[in-house]
Amino acid sequence: MAYRKRVFYSKGIKDTFDIAKKEVAPVLKKGDILLLNGGLGAGKTTFVKGFVEFYGIDSQIVSSPTFTLVNYYRKGDTSIVHADLYRIQETGDVFFDELLELHLNSITLIEWGEKFIEDLREWIEGRLFLLSIKVLSENEREFVFEEDSYN
Repeated sequence: MAYRKRVFYSKGIKDTFDIAKKEVAPVLKKGDILLLNGGLGAGKTTFVKGFVEFYGIDSQIVSSPTFTLVNYYRKGDTSIVHADLYRIQETGDVFFDELLELHLNSITLIEWGEKFIEDLREWIEGRLFLLSIKVLSENEREFVFEEDSYN
């Protein structure tokens, strides 16, 4: 059964952390991928910081993977892959092979991944989720969380 679409509103960092920790992180399991959609400064990495706290990982170690392409966080049996595909132009990039291997034993959060959604649908072992972040004001955000309808 597909997870239904949910809409959440944040008035600041604490709300964003709560949405990530209480509403989204408990839904995802090993092998699942979450695509984080939103413009620059929308709060994608801030969301990831809250997400990892659900698993007991210190949010202070989370940073944007814009230049490293992927960050890997682990605590106990839980592994979280945090990737950024902004600078990746095609799925033939060697980075994709590495990302797909990592995702098998991890929960994978991908920023700027929507341009590769068709390929990800074919390759994913678990479920594919989408989180769209819309900036409403300097501090306010709308989060739309849903399972991909092709799952």
